Amino acid sequence: MGTDVTPALSRRDLTDPAARTQALANQLATTGTLTGSIRIPGAVGPLQVMADLRAGQVVCHVDVEAPRSGRPATRVNWLVRQLRDAPDTVRIEAFAMHARGGGATDLLRQVRVEPATLITDPVRELRAFRVAQSTTAGTKRGSGRGAFIDSVLHAIDDFYEQIIQNLKPWMLAPPRLRSPEDVAPVQPVAASLVSTAISSQDNPEPGTSTPKDINSGVGSQSEV
Repeated sequence: MGTDVTPALSRRDLTDPAARTQALANQLATTGTLTGSIRIPGAVGPLQVMADLRAGQVVCHVDVEAPRSGRPATRVNWLVRQLRDAPDTVRIEAFAMHARGGGATDLLRQVRVEPATLITDPVRELRAFRVAQSTTAGTKRGSGRGAFIDSVLHAIDDFYEQIIQNLKPWMLAPPRLRSPEDVAPVQPVAASLVSTAISSQDNPEPGTSTPKDINSGVGSQSEV
């Protein structure tokens, strides 16, 4: 790619690498999986990698924020259009606003035909998508064909080339310049609404007394 990529680590992982190593060892022993994340400059999100040694699978995924406007079906189609060159076996999961747990999920081949498969509740807005791809993990040690390490590297390269580099974040469209026809003319004020009564804010006419003058006069007579 001609640019530097870095591991996507939390602040805790950066300050305590030994604890991260121990956590990964415990995860491998209990679940048989290894996980990691790669931050790529300009990408829509970090590339997440999971190697499931028990299932013999390497799963790569990326989380994408859904558009903030439009109907749920419109938001799904926005993502599908960007995945026009992705394999049919890519799996998409949609997460709705204020929903707990996982969202609706299906293969890209089905979502292309029927976007509604990712919409469980038309009333709730979709907030994010997860795009994932699974490949077979190698079982051999070392490097070369059939090796575990090479299978992980190939899975990452393919996922980035076929999916991530084609995804762009949603952006709000800029406002369009209005034409003279779009500008509504200012309606004149009706004559019945125009008031000719003297307001307290109006300047008094010469020779008239204001309440202040009257009060000051009363004060003067009291003093006499």
